[in-house]
Amino acid sequence: MQEREIDLTPRHLVDWLAAEAARPTWPGLRVRASREFLADGAATGDRLDGRDADGADADGAAEGLDAEDEVPVVTTVGLLEVEPPPGGPHWLLRLRIENPIACHLPEDGSVPDGPEEIGLEEFDACFLDGEDTDGWVTLETREPADTRAFERLLARILADRHAAAR
Repeated sequence: MQEREIDLTPRHLVDWLAAEAARPTWPGLRVRASREFLADGAATGDRLDGRDADGADADGAAEGLDAEDEVPVVTTVGLLEVEPPPGGPHWLLRLRIENPIACHLPEDGSVPDGPEEIGLEEFDACFLDGEDTDGWVTLETREPADTRAFERLLARILADRHAAAR
C-alpha cells in the first residue's frame, strides 16, 4: 500500500463531493464521514483564565475558573473517506481534520467510545468553518494503475465545473 499527500483543500473536496452527489450521473463513489472525540488530558484554570503560562493576557478567557480547576481538553477528529465503487480500481482518498473546538459535545454530555458516522452536510458544518480550514488529504493506492485511475478523478475535482454555481 502506498500513501501520499494530495494538494487539495478540504473545502474544495467537500464542496465538489456535495455538488457531484446532487447530480443524477453521480459516479458512484463511496463516501463515509465520521466524527470522533479524543481526550487530550486536562488543562488547569490558570492556563484557561485569559493568561498564558507567563502571565501575559491571552485571548479566549474562561471566566470563573480557579487556578487549580481542571478542565478536560477534547479534540474532535473528522474523517472523510472516499473510494471508488467495488470492482474497480483500489484507492482511498482520506481527509482528516483535527479541531479542539469543533462540534460541540453531545447535549447529554456523553461522548461516544469510538467514531460515529455522520453525513457529508454535518461533516461540513462541524469541521469546515471557512476556506482556510487545515486538514490532511492523503491517497492510498495498491498498484500504479490505481493511482492513474485516481489521477483522472483528481483532474475532474480540480477542474470543478461546479465552482461557478456556488
